[in-house]
Amino acid sequence: MISYRDCNTLFVSPTGTGNGKYPDDRIPGGGPCGSLTQVLDLIDMMRGGGMLQPITVRLHAGNYCLSSPLTLRPTMSNVTFEPFGDGDVCISGGRPVTGFEKTTYRGVSCLGAFLPEVRDGKWTFTDLWVNGLHAEKTRLPASGYFRMKETENPTTALFGPSSWFTAEEEDLSQFASLYAFEDTIVSFNHYWIDEHTPVTALDRETGRVTMTYRSRFNIRPGQEYILENVAEQFANPGEWYLDRAKGMLYYIPRNETETAESIDVWAPVSEKLIVITGQPDNPVTGVRFMNLTFAYTRGDYASGRDVNGAAGEAFGSDAQAVSNAHGAIELTYARNVVFDACRLRNYGIHGFNVKEGCRSVKIERCTLYDGGAGGVRICGGTWGAPEHTMTQNITVSDCAITHVGQRYFAACGVLLMHASECDIIHNEIGDLYYTGVSVGWTWGYAKTVCRDNRIMYNHIYDLGKGFLSDMGGVYLLGSQPGTVVSHNVIHDIKCKEYGGWALYTDEGSAGILLEYNLCYNTSSNSYHQHYGSSNVVRNNIFALADDNMLRVSRAEPHLSIMFTGNIVYSGGTPMLAEYGMPLEEGAIVSNRNLFWNTQGEVKYSTQDTLPTLDAAQAAGMEEDSVIADPGFADPENGDFTLPADSPAYSIGFVPFDHSVCGPRKS
Repeated sequence: MISYRDCNTLFVSPTGTGNGKYPDDRIPGGGPCGSLTQVLDLIDMMRGGGMLQPITVRLHAGNYCLSSPLTLRPTMSNVTFEPFGDGDVCISGGRPVTGFEKTTYRGVSCLGAFLPEVRDGKWTFTDLWVNGLHAEKTRLPASGYFRMKETENPTTALFGPSSWFTAEEEDLSQFASLYAFEDTIVSFNHYWIDEHTPVTALDRETGRVTMTYRSRFNIRPGQEYILENVAEQFANPGEWYLDRAKGMLYYIPRNETETAESIDVWAPVSEKLIVITGQPDNPVTGVRFMNLTFAYTRGDYASGRDVNGAAGEAFGSDAQAVSNAHGAIELTYARNVVFDACRLRNYGIHGFNVKEGCRSVKIERCTLYDGGAGGVRICGGTWGAPEHTMTQNITVSDCAITHVGQRYFAACGVLLMHASECDIIHNEIGDLYYTGVSVGWTWGYAKTVCRDNRIMYNHIYDLGKGFLSDMGGVYLLGSQPGTVVSHNVIHDIKCKEYGGWALYTDEGSAGILLEYNLCYNTSSNSYHQHYGSSNVVRNNIFALADDNMLRVSRAEPHLSIMFTGNIVYSGGTPMLAEYGMPLEEGAIVSNRNLFWNTQGEVKYSTQDTLPTLDAAQAAGMEEDSVIADPGFADPENGDFTLPADSPAYSIGFVPFDHSVCGPRKS
């Protein structure tokens, strides 16, 4: 039993031989908290015995391998978890794979390891990491896509799911000869989602491929798709294949330094690592995780909700942003919880999932890298839900969230759905396939709890990569009074078919202030509003969009946007796209802006009645707006610094230092 003099600091070892009292293994046979599970049980017992003092759990360096997540209950309050001594502490949801030998598989030289649990049906996995990097699944075809010949439900309605499609005749002959076809995965991208489903059956006579999960959206003849996890395609460095029937794992080294003796290989077991679960009247409070690494969780996910959000059969995707998926670290009814300088890497779905009833949670100075889905998901109770379910005052600051969405392309760097008074500030968010920061989750002008959030000083870049459509550097959905999007640098966004936007106020966005943002190099407009009300867009730089610089897609008979004091810098495209209501009718108030076209004459609008700035001003718009070169220092290389004599000052433009965006130096 630990005495009172020893009960403020507990030590734990990855070997399970540590002792609660001592920072080493000096007592033979271990002690009362040789593992993380034991230390949580000990804290639970101590709290039950009336020991309410702060407790620090200090972890020796090494890997702490979990087969199921650690659960922190309300009795765990006022506890800090931190490393002891030098070396990395990694809380892992995977296990190392060893015993590799040189071999060949399907004529390809590779490394192989026998896993009896896989052969016996006790373990399987669909992710693998080698030397800290995600190993690649095989795909068929090696490049390009197959196309579906027929689908079950070839409707034009968005929510028109199908459970099967037929392959083209020339593709069927190839499919029919594949080894373990039932282990392949059908994957396809359309609209703003990507869908993934195992295969239930292949009819070799008709070419019908029956999918285990129905598609979320319609799929019609001609839909592109690929097959993943195909044994016959095992050929390229960095690829792996798990032959489940034989219990053999095969991997092709990336280079000569990856040998059977040197490679560090991990496969996932647990889908979550930390689950913090309080109660409405008894939250978990005052828990801190400092300078720890979390890694290797399962990436298997099927959307288990129907189109109305009710529980139902599984689909190949959520309707948007992988929005219903879990996280490696989950919090429910938690208060004053901090993750500081932690590292999440090689995880399967979202990194953090901050759920209902959370208040004053801080995710600070953390690094999230190589995630299967998104970085941070925040979602509390919706409008009309009990007050205790509301989530507010969540901070994500000074974090680097990069190389995520590696398995589920539609994931966001930060997804903030139903929450208020949150700060997403000073983060680096880049190298992903969809939206950087997504805020709000009500369509139209419905009542919402999402308000007074701040998205500020973030560096958001390299999004989309041409895989999906309809995305934004910062995406806003629904009414959000008091929300501010300010001082962000957003650049290099590329969509598949449409909608690679920097700032995107989508359906019903209202009451939002967007100011002091630098937005450039987008495949669509720099700023796009689908439809909305009373949004203020001021003192921004919008530059070098491939499409028209600005766009409003749906006209409504009310004030939609107040667009003032902005610099709009075109590389040859018109300033404003035509939309369904004459601009001069007042749905947009636009004045005191500076317009410039590096390729010659400024075309104000694609609308025939307002081709020039003079025409717009004659119609009562663009009062005090000018056409002038702002004189940016080096816009082609991202330097939009203004000279002291810039004509931008004549419209009242206030310069801002975009070099301070992203994580601050600690």
